[in-house]
Amino acid sequence: MDKRLTLLIDADDTVLDFVSSERDSIIMLCEEYGLPSGEKVAEKFKQINRRMWDMFERGEITREEIFYSRFEELFEYFAIKGLDPIVVGDKYKENMAHSKRIIHGARSCLSRLSQKHDLYCVTNGITRTQNMRMKASGLGKYFTKLYISQEMGLAKPAKEFFEFVLKDIGDCDLDNTYIIGDSLSSDIQGGINSGIKTILFNKEGKIIKDIRPDYQVDGYKSLERLIEKLSQE
Repeated sequence: MDKRLTLLIDADDTVLDFVSSERDSIIMLCEEYGLPSGEKVAEKFKQINRRMWDMFERGEITREEIFYSRFEELFEYFAIKGLDPIVVGDKYKENMAHSKRIIHGARSCLSRLSQKHDLYCVTNGITRTQNMRMKASGLGKYFTKLYISQEMGLAKPAKEFFEFVLKDIGDCDLDNTYIIGDSLSSDIQGGINSGIKTILFNKEGKIIKDIRPDYQVDGYKSLERLIEKLSQE
């Protein structure tokens, strides 16, 4: 008989299409505020935002500093005057919250996995934004519970984040628990920190150097095959 696994699944760029949602949200801001070169602004914001979230994962800045500083830096780079970074940042978060973008194949994969295993979403995100995106996308129904860093006051890859999740889940066999995510620095490192087996969702074919997952997959089909194999071991 196949084992029922506990699957901790990251949200952004694992099931939710963060890259497309981010781009859409910035393009909308450019149109609303009359900013030129929306694509160039979106690309620069992507670089700034990724760098700051990496800093957040390392504990170098707070989440609140990201909300303000990323637009302050963006406006300085493009010499944009007269806009309040906080106001524009709030509008960006609102745009993101209404995004329905998901990675192609995520819905059918989660639907099948949820019939055989226990799925929990673990995300370094903003509570309102992530809850609304999960609801808008229709993916929230496949998860038993969402664990969002802002409301927890903890963030991946901290060991405490995963300890909180496992304690809250309760009767959880660590040998049959896996963290699935696209980020080496937060998902995979977090699993390593916490003694949880790791599966890298590596659809972009990123090069693995220092942080090594237990398994890696290049998409949902290979993920489902792996989960089926693991449940039979």
